Amino acid sequence: MRRLTSGDRAQAEAVWIEIFEESPAFASYYFDQRFHPEHSFGAFDSDRLIAMAQGRPTEIRVEGKKLPAMLIAGVSTRPEYRKRGLMHRLMSMLIEHAKNSGFSCCYLHPVTENLYASLGFRNGADILTVHSDADRTHESFDLSEQFDAADMLSVYHSLQQTHDGMQIRDEAELNTVFADYAIDDAKVMIAFRDGHPAGYIIYCAEGFVYELMALTASAYAFLLDETAKHTGREIKAMAPTDCGLPGERHYSMQYLVFDHAFRLPLKNGFCRLAY
Repeated sequence: MRRLTSGDRAQAEAVWIEIFEESPAFASYYFDQRFHPEHSFGAFDSDRLIAMAQGRPTEIRVEGKKLPAMLIAGVSTRPEYRKRGLMHRLMSMLIEHAKNSGFSCCYLHPVTENLYASLGFRNGADILTVHSDADRTHESFDLSEQFDAADMLSVYHSLQQTHDGMQIRDEAELNTVFADYAIDDAKVMIAFRDGHPAGYIIYCAEGFVYELMALTASAYAFLLDETAKHTGREIKAMAPTDCGLPGERHYSMQYLVFDHAFRLPLKNGFCRLAY
């Protein structure tokens, strides 16, 4: 068991495709943009990579402060090597590395709520799953279907002022995030009120929503329902718990805090996860 190197990329990419059933095109793009071997660890059987846990350095905003954080992703074990404690050992190595490297916390999006509890992870942000409604009446907004990083960041940064735990984004990062989604033919809609951006949604033709951000309940409802019209199917998406729409509440992000720079649960916690 050791830290990964750039020479392990081909094997790590193959494990990612096998376990997460991603397309080779997306995996290739992801590893070009998101692979940080210096923050990732793997288990090997002879020279064969059999399990891995990847880390990516980010910054998050909590209580008005920028904090260095480690996003953990790609935690995976080949099926024939499961139930041997490999994941727990790799995660422990990555966590110790992050702690010694000066990160304030590790965070992740777990598959099941209790999977990482033994390592100290705790729920830090809940979300709502909200739905489109063909019978709903709401305000109308001007609509653009052109990707515009400045308009979208205006909405994103406004939400950051009131929702802890969101990743710090600039225009370059948002462009990279959208390129992630564009591999799967993502589309965007931006809602405007009086010439000012009020919300945006990133989605694909199959109806999956990658991101939904808005400043009012009406903007959330408008974007959901317009996306349903565009795709011809019901739309559901993640939104903050204070979005003003009804929905099903469940956990979203889990954190392991090292320096107690912030408290859990986070105030209005809403962490966007962009792998």
